[in-house]
Amino acid sequence: MNTAQLTRLLQDLVRLPSVNPRSDPRAPAATTGEARMADYLADFLHKLGLDVERHDVEPGRPNVIGKFSSRGGKRSVALAPHTDTVSAAGMTVDPFAAEIRDGRLYGRGAVDTKASLAAGLAALTRVSRDKSFRAGDLDVWFCALASEENGNQGARVLTGRGFKADFAIAGEPTRCRVVHAHKGALWLKITTRGRTAHGATPDLGESAIAKMADVIRYVLGEYAARLKAAPDPVLGPATVNVGVIHGGSGVNIVPARCEIQLDRRLVGGETGEAVLAELRRALAAIPVDIELLGMSCPILRTDPAHPFVGALARATGRPEPLTTMAGFTDAAIFAGHGIPAVVFGPGDMAQAHAPDEFVELAQVEEAARILERFLSAAARAQ
Repeated sequence: MNTAQLTRLLQDLVRLPSVNPRSDPRAPAATTGEARMADYLADFLHKLGLDVERHDVEPGRPNVIGKFSSRGGKRSVALAPHTDTVSAAGMTVDPFAAEIRDGRLYGRGAVDTKASLAAGLAALTRVSRDKSFRAGDLDVWFCALASEENGNQGARVLTGRGFKADFAIAGEPTRCRVVHAHKGALWLKITTRGRTAHGATPDLGESAIAKMADVIRYVLGEYAARLKAAPDPVLGPATVNVGVIHGGSGVNIVPARCEIQLDRRLVGGETGEAVLAELRRALAAIPVDIELLGMSCPILRTDPAHPFVGALARATGRPEPLTTMAGFTDAAIFAGHGIPAVVFGPGDMAQAHAPDEFVELAQVEEAARILERFLSAAARAQ
């Protein structure tokens, strides 16, 4: 696959809308779900001669898993980009036109993470046509995963089915550097409750919003400052963000209920259970209800000295190929199931979810070449 073919492949992928319906329940049905992407990718992998399976993450939202089997089959590597995107609402470019301007391809998912899909497919196409590679002992899995943008569901379903590999590369925009560690995440809902009264006689009621004001002052003040003061030596400080607030039913009614949603990023040896218990103790006097929002992701810490990490780092040709990130990815799900994993892909995370999302085409070709070199080197290693 040459550079022009790689560009056309990426355009095909961006022109297949795959908005995660949980990210945007109001998105038109014609733009949501991963089924169209799954059909395209399954056909592509079949034509490469891979064994292909599909497994639903949710009805009509499948993972597509292709396996390239070498003659020896002693070791295996998984290329694991996701197929879903966030909402296209509010974009300032046509989200599904895949327009190319000044060496950039624009559209929803262009960088997050269809560029990684295209680069991985190009690398696999190139190595699978090499006779010496086919005769080697490295199997390659291509795992196109659904519903990453809402809780890493595709990776959870895949690993829950007992999937095994010796190494996994989660495809995300890293500017072609190798992310061996990233923060974990915990999403929480905190609720305060009061007693309704007429707005003209607030002393007869009990304001849930006033209680929540005390919660927010603590969370964004003393609590956030304490997190900042104790940074992890690799990942930096843990963080907390109040992302959503709901409260009250009318301007002239003392509110009986208020809710906020927190995004808490984890570092070091932190666990979700410990964070939850700490917040419950700290806020017990208000009091509050605290519950998980159903989304948590563990911390990623893959040993930089792992042979496959080193091989990928060398394949980049960069003097400082290893890095970390604040966001969470499917790599942590693989690592949590005993599969050493990193994050790697073309493009800049700053463009992910942006209203004018784009990827530099030169980065996509660079990522494909790096993955090709990595796979070739891994197949030769003993």
